[in-house]
Amino acid sequence: MKNQKFLITNRLFSVILLFDLYNRSLQMIKKIIAYVLLFSVFILNSYKAYAEPSLLCDSAILIDSSTGTVLAGKNPDKKMYPASLTKIMTAILALEMGKMSDVIKVDDDTPHEIYGSHIALEPGETLTLKDMLYALMLPSANDAALAIAKHYGGSEKEFVRLMNEKAKELGALNTNFVNPHGLHDTNHYTTAADLAAITRYAMKNEDFRKIVQTKKYEIQPTNKKSEARYFTNLNRLIYNTGTNQIYIDGVYISPLYEYATGVKTGYTPEAGNTLVASAEKNGTELIVVAMNGVSLEMYQDAHNLFNFGFNEYKLETLITKNTFVKNIKIENGDSREISAITESDFATIVKTSSSKKIESKVTINDLVLPLSKDDIVGKIEYLMDGKVIGTVNLITPTPVKSTMVEKSGGGLFLSILKFVGYIVIFALVIMFIFKIYNDIRIRINRKKRRRKYSN
Repeated sequence: MKNQKFLITNRLFSVILLFDLYNRSLQMIKKIIAYVLLFSVFILNSYKAYAEPSLLCDSAILIDSSTGTVLAGKNPDKKMYPASLTKIMTAILALEMGKMSDVIKVDDDTPHEIYGSHIALEPGETLTLKDMLYALMLPSANDAALAIAKHYGGSEKEFVRLMNEKAKELGALNTNFVNPHGLHDTNHYTTAADLAAITRYAMKNEDFRKIVQTKKYEIQPTNKKSEARYFTNLNRLIYNTGTNQIYIDGVYISPLYEYATGVKTGYTPEAGNTLVASAEKNGTELIVVAMNGVSLEMYQDAHNLFNFGFNEYKLETLITKNTFVKNIKIENGDSREISAITESDFATIVKTSSSKKIESKVTINDLVLPLSKDDIVGKIEYLMDGKVIGTVNLITPTPVKSTMVEKSGGGLFLSILKFVGYIVIFALVIMFIFKIYNDIRIRINRKKRRRKYSN
């Protein structure tokens, strides 16, 4: 009886222990699950994915400034009126044709030929190109645009011809300029894609970059103005003192953008509000074009496109200049092999979340000696999904001479002389041998005759 009671008690105690162990295990599992969920939330919050934004303007584009790769857009090839975005081309063309210290004299007609934004230039007034460009790009002065065009083109018409010529050179094939300032004309048009290409080119000029990211500028008194002129940048991504706000990611914020580096705004009733903007973050620079917006829509599109671009893409450097790639075997050279190195850097824009691999393919040319320093001896191609995304030339860091007789120019004459020389030497040797042989034969014959007569 006692044994039965002990057995029952023991089993009951075991059940209680098992139940307690189960509860403890359950609590532990709940804690683990809670920690996992908490960690997952932390990970998800640490990376904010951006879908390609819904855009408000009629036409827009986002490109990587380094490679020109299009990252997002809306009707990027639709013909639009650029308004004062025209002045980007006017500015870069003037910078390439002149110097910042050039003195420009305003003619008698320019102050009376324009309307809209201006800095009240007067007939006979002289300003440097530097002052004119700041007036052109910050307060968007139409009179400065016309004065620049006449100075460097000789006439507005000729300067506009040069603008269109430059546009075609840059691949802006859907662009036609009629004037240097952007005041409305039905035949004065471009596209978001073309403006992005023009701006990408312009931003490679350091003077241009400096101008378009300047917040304030002052023109000192001139020969016609006794007081200084002061103005600020109209691009609210760069300089914003107003209270207007835009709606970004669920909150209202200032249009000011901390990574902005330029470039230009524009407006006419026909063109609407237009904007070309650039921004740089962590070594990646992006360019946005937004056209025909209402009110501040172009700034909202710019913010959304920049946020999308910087979060979803990164610039990846695949190889740098002067990187050794491989040794190439050389035949008939003063060296048995030569190194092939890269002629330039190569970087490409890639999606941050992409698992696609970038492959490389090296091709070596058929080499003809001699080789000079920096001669192209091959190429390295970079491919993604079987498509070439970039090519870098391979060059020689040192010259290689041929040990073979040269086959052209003075080398041919020298080789002929050598050949003739060898023949002459060979003939002389044969003649010498023949003479010795003949002398020996004569001596032998003489000895034979003497013996004959002596007998």
